[in-house]
Amino acid sequence: MSMPQRFNGPAKDGDWNNYRDTITSLYLDQNKSLKEVMRIMREEYYFYATEKMYKIRFNKWGLHKKLRAHQVAELLVQRGRRAAVGKTSVSFVHGRKIDSDRLNTYLRRVSPARRKELMAILSGKVELGSAQKRSIEEIICRTPSPEPEEVPRRLEAPDNLRLPEECMQIVQSYVGGAFEGALWQTTSDRELVFPRRPKNWLDPVSSARQLFINGFTDKGFRMIKITFDDYRDVMVRQDPSLLVETCLALGALLQCGPGLAESMINYSYGLSRIVFGPRHPFHLLFTRLKLANPSDLARFTGLIMQFFLQAVQTSSRLKPTYLATVYRAMLNSDFIEPQTAQKYMQNLLASLETSSPPPTATSSPAPGSSPDSTSHDALQKDVEMLRHHLSWLVNLHNKPTEAKVAAQTLAETRGGKDPRLARFSCYNMLRTLPTSYQVGEEEAISLLYQSLEICETEFGRHDNATVTLLATLQNYLRRVGSVDEAARVRADFETRWNEVMEGMSKLGT
Repeated sequence: MSMPQRFNGPAKDGDWNNYRDTITSLYLDQNKSLKEVMRIMREEYYFYATEKMYKIRFNKWGLHKKLRAHQVAELLVQRGRRAAVGKTSVSFVHGRKIDSDRLNTYLRRVSPARRKELMAILSGKVELGSAQKRSIEEIICRTPSPEPEEVPRRLEAPDNLRLPEECMQIVQSYVGGAFEGALWQTTSDRELVFPRRPKNWLDPVSSARQLFINGFTDKGFRMIKITFDDYRDVMVRQDPSLLVETCLALGALLQCGPGLAESMINYSYGLSRIVFGPRHPFHLLFTRLKLANPSDLARFTGLIMQFFLQAVQTSSRLKPTYLATVYRAMLNSDFIEPQTAQKYMQNLLASLETSSPPPTATSSPAPGSSPDSTSHDALQKDVEMLRHHLSWLVNLHNKPTEAKVAAQTLAETRGGKDPRLARFSCYNMLRTLPTSYQVGEEEAISLLYQSLEICETEFGRHDNATVTLLATLQNYLRRVGSVDEAARVRADFETRWNEVMEGMSKLGT
């Protein structure tokens, strides 16, 4: 499923420069036809250009699938020099291997005019143009890797075994490079610092998922589109949360169908190539995800997250409550099994309880108390939060009343007690309402009205979580036959929706 198209006018010079690597990869590395390249660039990148414009640009870049005379001349020169000193050669043009058979075929079939041009270049009688000079810079001749003799050919491991191992190595390189390059910072006690942002770009993805579920397909696509636009700024900053949030966004879109998740993978693949370059670990991860079978995407994405969390904790410390929230989100996205999430949280809680001795009668903090007592209070709060997550996992996850308890948790966070838990509980209630079969439709409507009031107070009337609640509420009202009330809620939703979109468009994440 492709994202809806938006015409921004024909491509300009700056657009061609920005997408040069992407177009080159599609045309040469992936061997797409020009028509396919044009379609992909139009549908996935909103990049519009005519076939003639592409051909002019390809000539300017020296981008051709067929060998050109000046390329063959350079190949012959380089291979001849190496042969003169007894070296065998393997050749590459723009990263594509050119074997001797292909070179010989060219020489055998070349027209008399081309042969004359080739000889003129070899003799130095023809001055190469700038594009041709740039083109031959992409030609490499080197000694081929040795191959063992009379050894049976090694069978390649299937993707479902090979890709996870490759992803683990790439993630380790990504994390190691971020710490070595001082891209990420830690506190004095090695806790990884997550820079504060005005708003989490991931929330609209959760909202879009609910919009799709409730039949607001166009609006879901529009929210996804704005989120994708903001994602570039998030990627450029390379916060430590980038990979985790990207994987969780994939999880949310996978629950709407494989087409949306595939669109995000393709978008992230192209964008990371532009922002970071083709050899950056983040881009290489999406190169691997593009190869994954759709049925394996959830498992591979979950493994990438687990590799990342493990790699980060070898060089720093992650806040336990952050880890607990991530584990629950992974569980909600079917990235990990309940038993695995439970084991992780039990280990976190045991570690925290060991470092947090029980309070004594004389340990109550007083005005002007020392930093130690304040730290102790924060630790106790973390312990209580982990106990809450673990209790939820053991007693409520996938249970028939989970949505009802999520609404109660949302109510308990009133007054700004824990904004992150409040928002998490709101989305968790919306996500689990369809599977909480002991919560009837009338009770669900009551829970939605109560939660709507809380979200309007805590988040604001035009927050995307609040407006998503309205969309879900009107759907339930229609299901019980309250047509007039559903129409009123729908009208309220439409009014607020336009303001939400306007605010999101102006938001700098």
